[in-house]
Amino acid sequence: MNLEFALEPPRSIEEEDALGRSVKKFKESTDAKQSFQPRVPVSYKDTLLGDIPGAYEQAFKLDLVRDDVEDSDSELEPLIEGMADVKLSKETLLRIREPWSKALIVKVFGKTVGYNYLTFKLNALWNPAAKLDCVHLGRDFYLIRFNCVDDYDKVLKGGPWFVGEHFLAIRPWVPYFKASEAKLSSVAVWVRFPELPIEFYDRSVLKEIGSVIGPVLRIDSYTASGTRGSYARLCVQVDLEKPLINAVRIGKCKQTVLYEGISTLCFSCGRLGHTQGNCCYSIKPCEKGA
Repeated sequence: MNLEFALEPPRSIEEEDALGRSVKKFKESTDAKQSFQPRVPVSYKDTLLGDIPGAYEQAFKLDLVRDDVEDSDSELEPLIEGMADVKLSKETLLRIREPWSKALIVKVFGKTVGYNYLTFKLNALWNPAAKLDCVHLGRDFYLIRFNCVDDYDKVLKGGPWFVGEHFLAIRPWVPYFKASEAKLSSVAVWVRFPELPIEFYDRSVLKEIGSVIGPVLRIDSYTASGTRGSYARLCVQVDLEKPLINAVRIGKCKQTVLYEGISTLCFSCGRLGHTQGNCCYSIKPCEKGA
C-alpha cells in the first residue's frame, strides 16, 4: 500500500522567528496561569465552626478497638486454678472486631422495649440510607450495626434521641462489652449559651467554655453566623452520673447553660418533664421507721 504525505513548504527565516516568539509568549502565559492559584477566602464563621478534630474519638474512646490489641500480657490478672488461657493473635482480634467498628450500643432509659418495637422505632426515627442490623445483648442493651458510615455518623453526632417519651442513650461499641457489667454513664447532647457576649465567639474560647461541662465534640454550623439569634451552640459529652451544670462564670460574666432536649429529663425513669430529684415513677426506698 502506498501512502502519500502532504508536506508543508519550507518556512523563511522571518517566519521561523515569528513562530518562535509566538510559542514563547504562549508558554509564558500558560505557566503564569498555572502558578497563580487564587486564594479561597475563609470567612470568620468558617474558622469558628465544625467538628473538633479527634474529639469524638477521644471522648468516646473510638480507638479502643485497635489500641486494645496492643495490651501487654503483664497487664492481665494471673490465672487461678481451674482457668485456662486462650491467646488470639493481633491479626485475629482486628479481623473479628472490624465488622463492629461502626456499631452503636443503645439503651432506652427507664423502659423495657422489645426487639421488634425498637427496630421499628429506630428505622422510623433515623431513616437510614442502608439496612440496620440489631442484636439484643441482654439487660435492655441493644447493638445496632450500620451498613453505611454516613448513617453511623448522623446518629452518633445527632441526638438527643427519644423512643416515645423515653431517652435513648447511645455509645459506640467497644471490645469486651458485657451487658451485665455495663452502664451508659455519658451521652452527647447539645447545649446553648444564650446571649453570650460577642468577644467570646472564638473557636478556642468556645471550646474552653464548653469543656467545663464536658468534652466538646462539635461547634454548631449556625454559631455566631447571626442567622439564629444571639446564642452559641455546642455538642458536649456530659456525665449522666453528675448533676447538670446550669451556669458557668467567665470572668465577670455569669452565663446560663441550656440543654436541648434534656433540661427536664429524668435519668431515673427516662421521661421528660421532671428531673430525677422529684421523680414520681421510680420506686423509692421506705423511710427508716415507716
